[in-house]
Amino acid sequence: MKEKIEKFVDNVIKKNDFELLDILWTFSYSTQETSKSGYWYKSSIRDTFKKGLRIVCKRNLTKKHGLNSSRITEKLGVSMRTLHNTIPNFLSYDSYDEDVLLLRNILTDKSYKLLLQTIEVNLQGASNIDKKNLSFILNLIPVRIQDSIKKAEVDRQKGGYDWGKYAPLSDFNIKTDEETGDIVYFTIDPKEWTYIFNLLFDEELKEYRSRTKSPKRSVGFIFPPLEQHEEYSFWEFGDELVKIGIGYWVLYVSASDNLEMKFIIPNFIYEDLKIYKEHLPIVDNFIDGIDEIKKEKETKKVEEWGLEEFEETEAVSEVLESEIEASTISNLEVLEEGLELIGKQYPASVGPIDILCRDKDGNFVVIELKRGKGTHEVIGQIQKYMAWVIENLAKDKQVRGIIVVREYDKGLEYAIKGSKFSIAIKKFGQEPPTEENIKYCNRCGKPNRKSAKYCIKCGQEFWME
Repeated sequence: MKEKIEKFVDNVIKKNDFELLDILWTFSYSTQETSKSGYWYKSSIRDTFKKGLRIVCKRNLTKKHGLNSSRITEKLGVSMRTLHNTIPNFLSYDSYDEDVLLLRNILTDKSYKLLLQTIEVNLQGASNIDKKNLSFILNLIPVRIQDSIKKAEVDRQKGGYDWGKYAPLSDFNIKTDEETGDIVYFTIDPKEWTYIFNLLFDEELKEYRSRTKSPKRSVGFIFPPLEQHEEYSFWEFGDELVKIGIGYWVLYVSASDNLEMKFIIPNFIYEDLKIYKEHLPIVDNFIDGIDEIKKEKETKKVEEWGLEEFEETEAVSEVLESEIEASTISNLEVLEEGLELIGKQYPASVGPIDILCRDKDGNFVVIELKRGKGTHEVIGQIQKYMAWVIENLAKDKQVRGIIVVREYDKGLEYAIKGSKFSIAIKKFGQEPPTEENIKYCNRCGKPNRKSAKYCIKCGQEFWME
């Protein structure tokens, strides 16, 4: 078994198939989170596992490599069929735990250096939000490790459950090797950590819901199964870590067939990144700040977390996020006459390019979309993509950039003036409509300019200029 798995992983690495490698890592951690008894309890749980694996692989590969749904489905199908055809008895009931451990150890031994190299490359062009994310986990993880140790000791002294060295916390769990006791990976609660991160760093990272079709099981045979949608939550905080390569979305399937999305950070990545800790942005009195946030949350009234307000905020946010990209692609002439789309979320070794185009002269145009306020930090990001296009695609053609923002500060203007690249700013129209060109959104009644394509309030109509 070991030789067959090693040969399979070696072949993936030989082909430099980093997407497939990340599928294997996602699969490995997901099978570890889903116990043998759960996986083999009944066939419906294995079906749920397959569905969940598609969801988390799609999230990881979209955020990290910019792959579209059809490409992800193709790679996932090929990888799983090849794995099971090459190793027919892989994850059988009798060898499930051993196979899970074997796959994880082989992946660690053979590919961890590749993962670390990718992270180092990504960090060179990391945005300020990425640096804050990394700083946050590097400062919070050691605090939570000590909290876990203290809880385990307290529980033992009280005669409660003996967790071993580390006890699970509500937002943090440590997975160890059963034989050596060494830490393998951390499971974090991205919802809780996003909440703390936003308040600590004054950011607005959000929750996003992934909708998937699921057949509704019928009790009898009179009615056929009905199609329904299920929603699963992901948090932008985790997405940013996936983008750099620091962690993975994985899944857990319970014995009662419930599907849950988790976020894990491998310990070998955490240990390697510690050297960056002193060079990253950090909040003064970090631990005191976290304690204050937790106390404040505990004392908040339930009424302040109204569902109506939450759903409205997130719905508008998601409409704008998706509609901005969709409207830009379908209306490239609004940006510039003669633009021709090459690809959206175009895969590059330095990360996916939001939109890549050619202009009427055949030159390349890199388009970076910012749904929030554009600052000087976006320059480093778009320059990274432009340099990659120059080295890998341009040949004798020119490369220039366009940053599309809703608003921006003077820092962005001066950063562009100091750049060696040709970069322009295009702004989503924000001036108040005048009586001469006004029209009203038929959904929310918000006044917009007559040339508007998407509404500035609800996202139904919007414009760029």
